[in-house]
Amino acid sequence: MSAIDRFLNSSRSLWIFLGIHFVIWMGVALLLDVHPDMADHWVWSRFLQWGYYEHPPLIALNMRLWTMVVGSSVLALKVGSVLYSTVILLVCYRVGVLFFDRRVALIFLLILETTPYFSMGSVFWHIDQPYMLCWLGCLYAVGRYTKSGNSNWFFLFGVIAGLGALSKYIMILLPICLLVWCVINREARKLLTDWRVYLAALIALAIVSPNLYWNSQNDWRTFTFVFEKGLTGSEHGENFIQFFFSQFLLFSLVYSVYFWSLVVRRRMGAARLSAAGRGGPMAHSFLLVTGILPVLNFTVTSFMGSLTDPHWVNVAYFSAFLLLARWISLNISDGALRKQVWLFSAAALLNTLLVILTLAHVLFRVAPVSEPGVISLKKMVGWTETARQIEALLAEQAIKMPPFVISREYQTASGLSLYLKEQPMPHAIEKQVRNVWSLPSQIDARGAVLVCPPEDCTNILRKAHDRFRSQFKKLGLIEAVRHGVVFRKLNVYYLPPVRPASAGDQPPSS
Repeated sequence: MSAIDRFLNSSRSLWIFLGIHFVIWMGVALLLDVHPDMADHWVWSRFLQWGYYEHPPLIALNMRLWTMVVGSSVLALKVGSVLYSTVILLVCYRVGVLFFDRRVALIFLLILETTPYFSMGSVFWHIDQPYMLCWLGCLYAVGRYTKSGNSNWFFLFGVIAGLGALSKYIMILLPICLLVWCVINREARKLLTDWRVYLAALIALAIVSPNLYWNSQNDWRTFTFVFEKGLTGSEHGENFIQFFFSQFLLFSLVYSVYFWSLVVRRRMGAARLSAAGRGGPMAHSFLLVTGILPVLNFTVTSFMGSLTDPHWVNVAYFSAFLLLARWISLNISDGALRKQVWLFSAAALLNTLLVILTLAHVLFRVAPVSEPGVISLKKMVGWTETARQIEALLAEQAIKMPPFVISREYQTASGLSLYLKEQPMPHAIEKQVRNVWSLPSQIDARGAVLVCPPEDCTNILRKAHDRFRSQFKKLGLIEAVRHGVVFRKLNVYYLPPVRPASAGDQPPSS
């Protein structure tokens, strides 16, 4: 057995790989600030409910459980994000072993690590992470079924699918994939008449039902938001080209192109790939359906939606790259080792260069910017500096930090909510329906800080005056500077309380 074979088949290599992954991306996370969208999910975790304006609640519950154990801090969120991505890779490995073997499973991880999404994306803790974990759990349940023929595994499928829907509604794609698989695969077709599959569906529905009830009591806000964003607003398919090509960059230009070229050339058939596989042709066809159908779905919706993000197909690439790992493993066995090493080296080099350029641009501004005072990815730097400057302005005026912070959009308010020492609750002037944790009556009673870019302050203050009873007092102007570039400039205002707070006006507790 060659050294490469010994490495790929060793269980020790898995833990070495996961350890290196955690150390590298934890180091990157420490260099960057928490993204405001991630801070916004953390805000949700401070005010738990069965649904939110844009998304279901599982990410909030995940963060709440984590911060209850390790504390509600910036460092805790960074550690939690990288740890979550490491757990996802561990489950990927287990799924790879279940469907094929250890060698294929480790090649699968190596492929994922050479993609920007599954490597650099490790520093983000967002709704897709619990969604991806649930999707993988369902793949595992189906894999166990194809291996054993015991349809009781669909009870586990139903539980995990229900949890996945509590993270992201497009989890519905997996039961659709299951239905398509049953139609096209003769051996799987018997599931269409198996009562356990339908009971599993009821289990999933029962788990997601609290969120459905919440939506019914709140004008179906989440469903309306998701539908309008994903299926309406596009003219002449303007998002298709962006969606189509950006997914290749996001999921490795080398390996995503390699996989789809094999599909087009009909090299991903079951005859060779499923030989000696744990679940045989039936498992292979399930992976093929779950690898292709979500991409086809979002390719179609990219012609209709106002926003079609390439990361929406992330779960499809689990199946796609697992099949690709099987292909590569077979090619290594057939003596084509050099070609596969070159492919991996090219993918790893391209991903490394992209990560280095991105970090260098964010941290050191090595690339040109579109206009003076603008820095790419500025949302991931300077929040500590901004928060300390706001606190200094308040201290100069002998004003205690109020329990609320206001901005035009939720990202700035959420970012400051996390980085200000008192961690005030955020309030957005736009999307007022989101402000369930910062009602105007509470802000009038307790006071707030408002921040706005100087060029937008007139409009923002006009809207704020219409919403709140007190008058805003300007405290000063703050600037966040990095390598000579002012990338965040904010006027800071104080909204004093209009009357003493009563017990009913207390803000939501953390």
